[in-house]
Amino acid sequence: MNQATGTDRRFARDARGGFPLFRIRGIQVRVDPSWFLIFLLIWWSLSAGYFPRIHPAASSLEVWTAGLLTALMFFLSLLLHELSHSFVARRAGLDVPSITLFLFGGASEMSREPDDPSTELRIALVGPLASFALALVFWGAGALLPAGTPELLVGVVRYLVWINLALGVFNLLPGFPLDGGRVLRALLWRRTGSLEHASRVATRAGKALGLGLAILGVLQIATGALVGGIWLILVGFFARGLAESSYQGVMLRHVLAEAAVADAMVRDPLTVSPDLTLDRLVEDYILGRGLRAVPVVEGERTLGLISLEALSAVRPEARATARVRDHLEPLDEERVVVPATPLLDALAKMGRLGVQRLLVIEPGSRRLAGLLTRSGLARFVELRQARGARAQSADAVSGPAAAARTT
Repeated sequence: MNQATGTDRRFARDARGGFPLFRIRGIQVRVDPSWFLIFLLIWWSLSAGYFPRIHPAASSLEVWTAGLLTALMFFLSLLLHELSHSFVARRAGLDVPSITLFLFGGASEMSREPDDPSTELRIALVGPLASFALALVFWGAGALLPAGTPELLVGVVRYLVWINLALGVFNLLPGFPLDGGRVLRALLWRRTGSLEHASRVATRAGKALGLGLAILGVLQIATGALVGGIWLILVGFFARGLAESSYQGVMLRHVLAEAAVADAMVRDPLTVSPDLTLDRLVEDYILGRGLRAVPVVEGERTLGLISLEALSAVRPEARATARVRDHLEPLDEERVVVPATPLLDALAKMGRLGVQRLLVIEPGSRRLAGLLTRSGLARFVELRQARGARAQSADAVSGPAAAARTT
């Protein structure tokens, strides 16, 4: 339904959350906990409402079996929609580690945004095209059903034709981050040459679309369609929030695109000796300076990190004799970056590992160069954005003056 980059989740959560199901060509398919709610709701609405209404002669077992089959095929259709995005993105050189199905559809997690508007356009369009193709496949399957096929099975196939058509049309609505919104962004990007401007306009369209859906839901409730109206209101507010968060992810990538770890790390951070007692560590560093973790260094060698979490496992009365070296987290190459590492790669590693900080080590040695933290990254982004805002303000002031000088 949409393609999310790893930076879309900001710093708050691991982008690979949810329950893993299986892998398809190296892509991990996951379901968010909210998926179970929508799956049960669709199964119930089909089995208790739709199928009994169009096939009143069917038994309860038949309609509930048909509802389960249809719900499963619907989510298979969603998965194929997302896989189409993922495969085209991979052909364009983008990494797609996972697909997550959630309350209102699905998302293919791409490691980064496409590099050009043509790639963006191809990735966005293939999803609705896949849904239309599935509708055609189900229509053909229905046409080939032999005479005497149970009407309930025919109803299942017809529903799948309709729902895939609806899925394709809905995703073509021009609101970011729906596929149609990404098509709009690609066209604006191609026309203006500015991904930032295109994203801003497409996001406004997405928020307007979400508001329109919510208003339509209110009108439906007023006419007596309570369930459908509530559903549209939920989708509308979800679409508005998703549009804003996706835009923030694009801007985050824009800010960090050319930056390296060295630009955002804490240089010459406070360190402790492995022979320091834990009570002195608590008094002098944890409480005294408000630190949650401190690098442990012996001479020129970085041994690891001692954190507040590790201290909590040691009894207070034992801290007077316990040493840092016995409770530190040993240096782990997976949690290490070098100063030249692209900041976006470091952020992706933090998200993948679910950690708050990374040790920055000089290449080819174990000498500590700095410490990269999520809070430090947030401050770096704020400073970059503030600097960009000041530059835009200066351009706005100097622009008219420069124009006046040339006339």
